[in-house]
Amino acid sequence: MKAACRPRGSFVVNTIAGASSWLFMLAVIGSALISVALSVFGFGLAVFTLYEVAFNIQVDLVVLKGLLAIFIGIIDIFLVATVFYIVAPGLYELFIARAPLPGWLRICDLDDLKEKLLGLVIIVLAVLFLGDALTWLGTFNILAYGAAIGAVIISLSVNTLVRH
Repeated sequence: MKAACRPRGSFVVNTIAGASSWLFMLAVIGSALISVALSVFGFGLAVFTLYEVAFNIQVDLVVLKGLLAIFIGIIDIFLVATVFYIVAPGLYELFIARAPLPGWLRICDLDDLKEKLLGLVIIVLAVLFLGDALTWLGTFNILAYGAAIGAVIISLSVNTLVRH
């Protein structure tokens, strides 16, 4: 095929497609870095908290409830780090190239990535509410707060069920 017979605009489309892989590579690297930073922060917070507990032992129910809330918050940090971890190879797999991922992390289309993320968001919301419920001092309406989180979880679950 002669160069003059090539459809108009293909250079522009090829340029945009080539540039988009760099754009998505930035998103992959950024998501991976956020995941690493959150994991390191969560680990540091866990070590610091355990250090404080070891050297300031207090046997008290109120202190234990506070510690449980801190530990649940740390787990929440790790769960959010997991979300960013799943986003990184998911975007790579979708927009750049195939990657050697385990079967549970294989992403075939954007809906697969959204489904995995929605599942993690539901877990993060449930853990967030659990942490707040443990430290609730009666200063806000926990029933309304729980109902709002429950409504979000239900709507995300229904959305996932309808898509299948």
